[in-house]
Formats: sequence, structure tokens, C-alpha cells
Amino acid sequence: MSLSRIIDEYDEQLSLNEEMAQSMVALISALLSNDSIEPHSVSVRVKERNSLSRKIKSKEKYTSIQEITDIVGIRVISNYSDEVDHIAKIIEDNFTIDRINSIDKRASLDPDRFGYLSLHYVVSISKEREGLVEYQRFNGRKVEIQIRSVLQHAWAEIEHDIGYKSTIEVPKHVRRQFSRLASLLELADEGFVKIKEELTSYQSDVEANIGSKPDEVEIDLVTMLEFLNKSDIVSNLDNKVAEVSNFELKELDSEFVSRHLKYLQYFKITKISDLISTISDNENNVLLRANDINGSGEAASKGISVFYLYQILAAKLGNKEKILTFLNEMGLCAEYDRDSFADNLIALSDKFV
Repeated sequence: MSLSRIIDEYDEQLSLNEEMAQSMVALISALLSNDSIEPHSVSVRVKERNSLSRKIKSKEKYTSIQEITDIVGIRVISNYSDEVDHIAKIIEDNFTIDRINSIDKRASLDPDRFGYLSLHYVVSISKEREGLVEYQRFNGRKVEIQIRSVLQHAWAEIEHDIGYKSTIEVPKHVRRQFSRLASLLELADEGFVKIKEELTSYQSDVEANIGSKPDEVEIDLVTMLEFLNKSDIVSNLDNKVAEVSNFELKELDSEFVSRHLKYLQYFKITKISDLISTISDNENNVLLRANDINGSGEAASKGISVFYLYQILAAKLGNKEKILTFLNEMGLCAEYDRDSFADNLIALSDKFV
């Protein structure tokens, strides 16, 4: 078949290939989400006409457009290298794999080929989905799926930009640098996996440690999130504050927890045991602050009582200048309101138990 005929077929099938591209990327994204995998990205492209023409001319082997398996290409980039195999299993379980045209380039033994250690699958719709209306028009059509980690992808992009496609092409005096950088990236990939595993292990220990030995638990994002979500002392005080202030409590936003860390650092509260003692000592004062609030039935995040605690600690600083310093450094309330808010906190401190 001539080049022109293959290109004509490409033009005829372009609209269908574009539909398939969007359908397949949506399916893969849904499959990953269903398995609780959050990839760095899932992208898709339909090979451009000029790119296809160059490929046909360079290979000199294609007699039909059906032999070209990467007209539709999907790239799945994982955050961690250990997720690659997990994603690969999902692909294998949900698509028909063309084993002849698929390749696991991670099997490469050349250490400076780190950037090309991705999996390349050529797939088609699985037998189970062939009968579904939304996929029937794609039956028998091939899609290439590449899976690699974000660091592998970064290396591949840089290597592509440099323009060398093989180690042989790299000048000898820079080949060693390529190899060293490849090794560093591979170590970094392994290192990030280890950090993730250690954080997962740490998170599983936090709940028990907060309950059994809070004096040993340092305050950080993980421990504070666990404490605000599951501590009885916080829950009980939150409920009292919500009742007094007419708030509805909602689930804690993890992004909000970083604000707590900033306040705690300001008041030099570094351990969970210190925070528990400070809450206990100021429970009545927190409720005094809550009396000044009318939430009008609006939602307030779990941990609202601890947020009010910081205002109590600011009020106890002793003078308006120190309170204003706290408000300014923490960016608390609008700048034009800070002077009057400082006065309100001073007045509140006169009522402290």
C-alpha cells in the first residue's frame, strides 16, 4: 500500500481516532481512581499527519494503517516508581494486550537508559467491553499506552530535548555525565518510594502514640491532622463552641491544618501533650470567645475550638503591641480590622478565668 493511501486512511479515520483517544483516557482515569491511584497525569494525543508520514517513510515496512499501533497514544505518569507495576496490572486486567508489540523497557541493562525505563503497551478494547454501546465503534483498534514515573519522564523529556537517541550517539566526554545523572535520578525515584513508605508507617503509629504517650509526640502535619480529627478533648470542645456560636461542624480540610502549625509554632507549642494541657487550661476562655461569635448556622471546620485557643493565647500576651505583632505575622483578619480586633482581645482577657 502506498504512502498516500495510508495517509488517506488516516484522514478518513481521524475523527474516530480522536473520539477513541478521549474515551480511552476517560476510561483509564476512572480505572485508576477506582483503585485509589492518583497519577501525576494522564495525557493523550492522536499522531499528527506529518509525524505519521515521517514514520512511514523512515520505517519502510508498513502496508496498512492497521499495522501502525501508536496512532492514538496515552501516557500515564505516576508520582512514584512503585506505582508503575500497579498501573500496569490495571491495564492488563482491563484491556486486551498485544504482546508482540508491547515492551517493558525497564528490562534494559544499560544503566544510562534510565529515561526509557517505561512500559509500552499496545492494547485494544477488552472482550468484556466490546459489547458495550460506548465502546463498540472502537473494537479492534489499537492504542499505545506508556507508563513511567515522573522522574523517568523528566529524564526522557530532557534527553529528547538534547537530541541523542542512544548512548552510542553521545560524545564520550559527556557520556559519563549522562550515566551519573541517570543513576542519581534512579536513586531519587527509589528514595521517594522509601519516604512514602516511611510516612505511611508513621501515620499508622500516630493514633496509638497520641493516646498512649502524647508527651513523646511531636506536632507536625500528620500528628495534628490525627489529633484534630480524633481527639475527644477537641471533639467535645468543638461541639460546645458550635452550640454557643451557632455553627455546623464540617470535616477538617487537611490544607487548613498547616495554619494550625503556624500558630502553634508562634506560641512554642511543640508536643501534643503541651497542646492538650493548653486546651484544658483554657477551655472556659475558649467558650468566652465563642460567646462573641454568631455563626448563623454556617459551617465551621473541626478544630474551630483550637483556632479560638490561639486567639486566647494572643489575648494573654499582655499588651496591644504584642497582640498586633501576632495578628500581623499570622495574617489574621483583614489588615484594617486588626487594630480593633486587638482591642477586642484585650477586653476579652479581662474576663478570663
